[in-house]
Order: sequence, then structure tokens, then C-alpha cells
Amino acid sequence: MNKIRFAVLSALCMLMSGLAHAAEPTQFVGTWDMAIGHRNLFILTLKLAGDQIQGDLECPKEFSSEHNLIFANMRGGVRHDPVIKSQFVNGKLHLTVRNADDPTDTDDYVMTVEGSKAELEAIDILGPVSIPTGSLHFERTSSEAKIATDWEPNRTYSVTDPDTDQVSAEMKAIYDEDQRVRSVQSINWDVVNQSDAQRREATHKLLAMGALHSGKDYEEASFIFQHGHTADDYLLAHTLAMVAASKGDPTAIWIAAATLDRYLQMIGQKQIYGTQFSSTPSKENPKQLQWTREPYAKDLVSDPLRNALGVPSLAIQTQQIDTLQSIR
Repeated sequence: MNKIRFAVLSALCMLMSGLAHAAEPTQFVGTWDMAIGHRNLFILTLKLAGDQIQGDLECPKEFSSEHNLIFANMRGGVRHDPVIKSQFVNGKLHLTVRNADDPTDTDDYVMTVEGSKAELEAIDILGPVSIPTGSLHFERTSSEAKIATDWEPNRTYSVTDPDTDQVSAEMKAIYDEDQRVRSVQSINWDVVNQSDAQRREATHKLLAMGALHSGKDYEEASFIFQHGHTADDYLLAHTLAMVAASKGDPTAIWIAAATLDRYLQMIGQKQIYGTQFSSTPSKENPKQLQWTREPYAKDLVSDPLRNALGVPSLAIQTQQIDTLQSIR
């Protein structure tokens, strides 16, 4: 019995301790900003009005987001979305914010505060169920803070990797060496394959350290794994190319297509863009190579789509094969 009483008493003490440290409404009042790198993306201003908290969420007039992790297409100036509903429950502030340009568009958040930092968790309300969909992390700031308007078009910004403009000198050196060993007149492929493995290992380490940031970094890393030997190498290369393209590196779109083609071929499927060649000795003349893109699902993707990816049309691909066949 004494043990039970002690356990109950301990639980009550813990509960009271938690309540003693719960945030008060006044701790939410003020100006908060969410920045990506040196640019402010959101500014939340809250004030007390009687027993209610009012305010607005300042944001780009237009933008797109995926799970509050990456943002893109910030344009059109700035808008002020009003807080139309607030409720303080157990140390957390529940907010409903309405799009200033569309009264039918509202977003629900649960805000928590710890010192000078705050978290706004986005909530989807589905009947009686509230589903978290991602959090925005804010810091207390000056009331003079302003939303950034110098976002670059055609690129994404990641809250987990704000240093997008930072270029890795180490990645560039790895890539330059990868290209150099392939540009000499007489290539010893045994030596190149061995050094390729070392470059993949070095690039793996950079990725694990989070040392790659720019689109160019990821494009160069994609080429390193495109020169691998396994399906996983090519699939990773494709992933890196997609990241490079999302970070605003337009030239990465071709390597994104080529890595997918190579991956498909490695797993026994047909390539779909036509970026990959292969050759076998001719039966009639073993010194003559027969070039092909097969297996190739050439009807799946249209020429306009190929061109959008920097891939030649079917007609040009046929000319390329004919040119290779004519080489003696």
C-alpha cells in the first residue's frame, strides 16, 4: 500500500511540475520569424486582446511547399494572413489563419514556445481527427523584421539545408578528377575502376556529413555514382540529380534522365529516354562493333519530353547510331 501511495504521489508531483513550467499566453506575444538562411520566409506577429490572442502571419503572396520542408515559387510580394481564431490549451496555442486573398482558405496550427524559439505545427482537421503535416520553426525577432522578396525563381529552398549557395571545393575536386581520367587518350579501365570506387567512397562521406549544398555539388556527385557498377549506384545517382535540379541547376536535368535509363537497364528493364548506348562485335567482322540502344521502350516518351530533358529526338538518336556504325 505504501508503495502504491508513493507512486501516486510521485506521479502527482511530476504532473504539478509540468504544469508549473507550462507556457503562459504572454510568452506567445511578440514578433517571430522563420528564416531559410538569411532570408525571412514567414513573420508571425501576436498580441493579447482581452483573453484572446490576435495577430497575423506575414508571408509571400504566392509560394508552394511540400510538408513544410522545401519551399519554392515565392513571388508576388507580401500578404498578411489574419489569425481568425485562437485557443490556449495546456500551454499550447491553437491558431487558425485565413488566407488574406481567399476567405475560404484557412490553415490550423498548434504553437509551442520554449524561450526565444517557437514551433508552429501545421494540422489537417479531418472530422474529429487532427493530423500533423509538418512544423515551422520560428525565433523571436524585432518588430522591424521584414519578409524577403529576393527569392530566386525555378529553384527550391530547404529548411534543413539553408546554405544552398555554398559550393564544396572537395566535391569539385573529386568530380574534376573523375572527368580527367576519362579524357586521356589511352584509358586503363582497371585503374579507372579502382579510382572510381575511391571517389564514390569519398562522395559517400561528404553526403553523410551533410557537406553538399549547392545544385552543382549534387550534380557532380550524381556523375560520380553514374560511373558506378550497381543498380544502387545508379539509383543514388538519379536521386542526387533530382536534388540538383530542384536546387536550380538546370544542366542536371540530363543526368537525371541518364541515371534513370542506366538504372532501368541494370535491373533488366528497357530504358525510356535513349541516353545509353552499348556495343557488341559484329558476327561477320569481329573488329566491327554493332551499336544499339536496345532494350529501349522508345514509344513511351515523346520527343518534346526528351527535348525538355536535354535528350536528342529519336531521329537524331538514329543518326548517332548510324555514325557510330560507320566508324571502322
